[in-house]
Amino acid sequence: MQINSFESARSLRNLYLVRTAFQLIWAAAVLSTAVTQPRFASVLLIAYPLWDVACTLYDLTASRPTGSARTSQVINALLDVATAIGIAMTIFRNEATSIAIFGAWALGAGLLQLVAGLIRRKQFGGQWAMILSGAQSTAAGIGFVLGGLGGKLHTKDIGGYAIFGAIYFLIGGVLISRKRSQISEA
Repeated sequence: MQINSFESARSLRNLYLVRTAFQLIWAAAVLSTAVTQPRFASVLLIAYPLWDVACTLYDLTASRPTGSARTSQVINALLDVATAIGIAMTIFRNEATSIAIFGAWALGAGLLQLVAGLIRRKQFGGQWAMILSGAQSTAAGIGFVLGGLGGKLHTKDIGGYAIFGAIYFLIGGVLISRKRSQISEA
C-alpha cells in the first residue's frame, strides 16, 4: 500500500465508522417513529439515499477512484438521487410503492457495493465485509421489492436493513484499521 493508498484507506475507514454511527441512529429513529409518527419516519426514508449520496461524494473526493471504481460510484450517486425523488413522490400516497422503490435501490446499490468491494479488495484489503454487505443488500432489495409490491412491508421493516449495514461498515472499518496498523509497523 503506497502513501496515497494509505491516506485513502484512512479516509475510507473514517467514512465506514461515520456510516456505522449514522445508520444505527437512523435505524433507531425509524424503528421508534414508524408506528407513532409515520410522517417523520417517511421523511427519514427519503433521507437515507440522500445520506448515501453524501457518503459517495465524500468517497469520490477522498479516495479519487479511477476506472470502473469511479464509474460504479457515480452510478450509485445518480441511483441515490433518483431513489430519493421516487420515494418523495410516493411515500405520502402509497407507502408500499416507496418500499418497492427502496428495494430496487437496495438491489442496485448492493450490486454496486459488491463491485466496489471486489475492486478495493486488492487495493486496501479488508473488504470481505463490504462484499457480503453488497450481496445481502442485493438479496434484501429483492425482498423489499416483492414485499412492497405485495403491500406486506412498511417503513419500519427497513430499520433492520440499516442495522445490518452498520455492522458491515463497522467490520470494514476495523479491518482497514488493522491493515493500516500492520503496514505502518512494517
